[in-house]
Amino acid sequence: MADISKYIPMVDAILSASNPDEISPKRVRKALQILFSVDLDTQRKAINELILERFDAIQENPRVLVPKNDLVNKDQELASKLQKEGERPLRSTRKRKAKSESKPKRKKKKNDSPDSNSISVRKVLLSAPLQAFLGAEELPRTQVVKMIWQYIKEHDLQNPSDRREILCDEKMEPIFGKKMTMFSMNKLLTKHLFNPDEIVKHEEEKEPMPKKEVKSEDEALPNSSG
Repeated sequence: MADISKYIPMVDAILSASNPDEISPKRVRKALQILFSVDLDTQRKAINELILERFDAIQENPRVLVPKNDLVNKDQELASKLQKEGERPLRSTRKRKAKSESKPKRKKKKNDSPDSNSISVRKVLLSAPLQAFLGAEELPRTQVVKMIWQYIKEHDLQNPSDRREILCDEKMEPIFGKKMTMFSMNKLLTKHLFNPDEIVKHEEEKEPMPKKEVKSEDEALPNSSG
């Protein structure tokens, strides 16, 4: 059997760039077949297992990065294939991008720091059930996902016959129900994570503005009769 580990960088890239609520092993496998011009039907089970393993790894460590060289090399290979098929060349786009990146960069303002408002570090408020489960009132979203996956692994809650399915215990049921799939977790979590700024704004909109006291003309104007 051919070595399938060579597909790992591209699997990671596809999973990292995809909506977790919509992605599936089948979609990733089809994408690999197109990108690598191969037929993976005979290796379907092994490829699906690889995709699930990489999905697990990315969910446990959401900030995992795909090596840039792997993406660049695969981008060039794909560009070459598309050129042969009569599609618009993509390499020139990458060259133009490289040239534009070589221009002197403007100094960034302090509030543009990548860490100041990064999704990976920005905290969200947790719902009451999620607070009870994780033991915190607010956490970065990536940390929430990581902690949930750690709990799933530690308590062996993945269905042995279908690892995509999570069999929730009594602590997880108030949040996710009796069972869920690894791909539906993020969608279910959205009901339990809240942006503090949006909550403040919502409360401000609900609070009625104080009414100004309307004075009569006699009261409003100073007495000029002396």
